[in-house]
Amino acid sequence: MEAQKRANLQERNLLIEELKGLLNSTEDINVIYPAFKELQNKWHQAGPVPQQDVKNVYDTYQHYVEKFYDFVKINNEFRDLDFKKNLEQKTALCEAAEKLSEEKDVVAAFKALQRLHDEWREIGPVDRELRESIWQRFKDASTEVNRRHQKHFEDIKAKEKEAE
Repeated sequence: MEAQKRANLQERNLLIEELKGLLNSTEDINVIYPAFKELQNKWHQAGPVPQQDVKNVYDTYQHYVEKFYDFVKINNEFRDLDFKKNLEQKTALCEAAEKLSEEKDVVAAFKALQRLHDEWREIGPVDRELRESIWQRFKDASTEVNRRHQKHFEDIKAKEKEAE
C-alpha cells in the first residue's frame, strides 16, 4: 500500500509539472483550458499519497491552480483591452467613412473608402455583442459612398449619350 501511495505521489507531482507547463504555454486559451480541465480530472482520479506528503502536494497543486486562474483572468483582461482598442479604431473608421459621403470629389472619396476598408481588415475583432452593429455602421457608410460613386459614373454616361 505504501508503494502505491508513493506511485500516486509521483503521479501527482507529474501533474503539478504539467500544470506549471500550462502556465508557460504559448497556446491559445481555448487549447490550454481543456488541457487544464483534463489535468484536474486526472488529479481527482489519482489515489492517496503518503501522509507526510499530503499537505505539501495539495498546497503546491492549489498554488498552481490559483496561478492558472490568475493567468486566465489576465488573458481575459488583455483580450478585453484589445477588443476595446479595436472598437475605438473601428469607430474612428466609421466616422471617417461617414464623412466621405460629404466629400465633393466622389472619386477621391471612393479611393479613400478603399483605404479605410484595408485598414478595417487589419484591425482585430471587437466584443461579440458589438461586432454586428459596428460592421453594419461601417457597411452603411460604405454603401452611401459607393452609391454616390456609381451615380457619378451613371451621370457621366448619361451626359455622353446626350452629347451623341
